[in-house]
Amino acid sequence: MAVKNSFNVFLSDAPLPMDNPWHICNNATVFNSEKEVRMALSAHLQELSEKHRLLERRIEEETARPGSDDVTIRRLKQEKLKLKDEIVRLETRH
Repeated sequence: MAVKNSFNVFLSDAPLPMDNPWHICNNATVFNSEKEVRMALSAHLQELSEKHRLLERRIEEETARPGSDDVTIRRLKQEKLKLKDEIVRLETRH
């Protein structure tokens, strides 16, 4: 059963819809104010940016290593691109 508060944030056992403008990450947190939503979004964006930065470092390390694995580098680059896409999506929606 889904419950909606005054800010249209869903609280449910089911996965949250990605088109919900108040949906920030894959959890069922209910925010009581727009300020809480902005703060949570900011923290989430910082976390994603840090993961993106760490992936960049891992790619550089793997590339510099003799006999580096092209499959691993491609996988890391794909993960990095997905993170960047998510960051851009969240920044443009809010």
